[in-house]
Amino acid sequence: MKRITAMAVLLAIMSIFQLATIAAAETGGAMDLVGMLTSQLGVTEPQAAGGAGALFGMAKGALSESDYGQVAGALPGIEDLISQAPEISQKKSDMAGKIGGMAAGMGSLKGIADSVGGMALVTDQFAKLGLDEGMVSQFVPIILSYANSTGGDTVMNLLKSVWK
Repeated sequence: MKRITAMAVLLAIMSIFQLATIAAAETGGAMDLVGMLTSQLGVTEPQAAGGAGALFGMAKGALSESDYGQVAGALPGIEDLISQAPEISQKKSDMAGKIGGMAAGMGSLKGIADSVGGMALVTDQFAKLGLDEGMVSQFVPIILSYANSTGGDTVMNLLKSVWK
């Protein structure tokens, strides 16, 4: 009986260790990106994490579920970054919805309007982080480079299609 109990305890400890290792790997990936942003742009860690999270949140909303799943699978920790993005103000959210609604019947212009509306929300989030809207265009190439090195051309191009 003691042997079975000891084995059960050992298996439980191993399971906990595996989960902790997976969580650390996911956080490590996000922290690598945050480190790149802070060192290359001179922003703080909360600004880097929140800004990247705002952009990834835009991508999550714009990409199909399968495309976003591919991005999230290749870039561990982006859900954590998304959770660190500032809340979008209701006024900005309403404005982005109106832009998308006006363009709904315009065919190919809808994608452009959705992108413009999404970027308006991202710039609002950047402002809440103390970053001006020009910083968005500085974050994007660094994140795309990271996405390319971590997830390859496909993942980078999926993100690029949202942030164009």
